[in-house]
Amino acid sequence: MRKLTSLFAAVALVLIANAFALVHIARNRAGQATQEITLTDRELQYYRDSDDSGVRLQLQYSSLSHDWTGLTWLDRKQVCSLGFDCSVEPGDPRAYDFYLRQRPRTAFVAFEYDGPAWQKAFTALQDPNRLENERRASRLLPIDAAPDAAQLRGGYAGRTNVIILPAIVRIQSDPAYPAQLNRPARPARISAFLVQIPSNIHVPKPYSDGFRAMTQTSRSEKSETPLYRVTLRYGQFLEPWVAEVEFPH
Repeated sequence: MRKLTSLFAAVALVLIANAFALVHIARNRAGQATQEITLTDRELQYYRDSDDSGVRLQLQYSSLSHDWTGLTWLDRKQVCSLGFDCSVEPGDPRAYDFYLRQRPRTAFVAFEYDGPAWQKAFTALQDPNRLENERRASRLLPIDAAPDAAQLRGGYAGRTNVIILPAIVRIQSDPAYPAQLNRPARPARISAFLVQIPSNIHVPKPYSDGFRAMTQTSRSEKSETPLYRVTLRYGQFLEPWVAEVEFPH
């Protein structure tokens, strides 16, 4: 009898959890989508799962935002607005340890897809060995951050290539960089980098069937034609769902 009671309790917990999940999804999608964007296989990578329990895409952003020799995507004033203590000058000998000890903070980050920010960061890239790799990699780049999502979204109203996502942000102090060859000197600075963003996106039927039918999951090195384009819509809680998928091939 006890085993039967325990079984009923376990089933009830599962049903309650599923009900809460469905309510949450419905609330997120209530009303009009807050944002919509179409990305390619560069930004939404599909990794085939051997047990095929479901199709998921992983959101990828450009590593150019973490290139300490390149451009920084947040200035000192913006970093301070997220709640970080920026009282120590980045050139101060204490700066490295001072900024390393600061705990990460939650924020809302604006990502621009294949726009002027990515082009500028790519052009400024100093390492020639990375040029081709970055050309084939994600072109979704963080460009701004704020503690309030609505405030940040208002600054990019009407921009169909910009999405706002919650994130965890850290900062660090980069030392001064001396001039080398055709590269000018760069002063010491405070840099922000992303620790975590929501990255897993579930692909429901019938779209998942198209991914399962793919014969390859990454495009050839010289191909400029994406394997797929995915349109994402974001709801009230900034959580995405797949609205459309196109397979050009």
